[in-house]
Amino acid sequence: MTLGFTKLTAYPTCSVWANDVNKFAVETYNANFDNCCVVGDIVTILDDSQTSIPQADIVIGGPPCQGFSLLNKNRENDPRKQLWRPFMEIVKRSNAGTFVMENVPQLLGSSEHQQIIEVATIMGFQTVSTVLCAADYGVPQTRRRAFIVGCKFVDPQKFFPPKKTHYDPLKVR
Repeated sequence: MTLGFTKLTAYPTCSVWANDVNKFAVETYNANFDNCCVVGDIVTILDDSQTSIPQADIVIGGPPCQGFSLLNKNRENDPRKQLWRPFMEIVKRSNAGTFVMENVPQLLGSSEHQQIIEVATIMGFQTVSTVLCAADYGVPQTRRRAFIVGCKFVDPQKFFPPKKTHYDPLKVR
């Protein structure tokens, strides 16, 4: 998602903070972006009084999706389904005016989805949620992903979801 925001938007962007539990993912991120990614469990990091989250205009990310994945046969009580909470804590601490959360389509319509919307509303965000197919935007795969976009200063339904840039010519007659 960082690559998409830094290379494909009309506005200059730079990362100010990122996190992953996998040290190799952090090393890769830091080698390619602004060397601001920290390794560790996000809950532990946020519980540490020494942790400082910098100010940001927008928070982008994807909390772990395994708790919602259809491949997870024990997803009903999977604690990873609550990892949207640290994401929203980052949104709060950074004082961001916009957030974009990405996950598996099964998130939408879940009780956690409803909780995310409720928390975002309390924080002053208007939200929009939808599932997008990567192929509709030129990616050579039919991967479907859920997106929740929140914005404090404009209704995100005015600009999201984006118009499709590609289509299946066999389906258009």
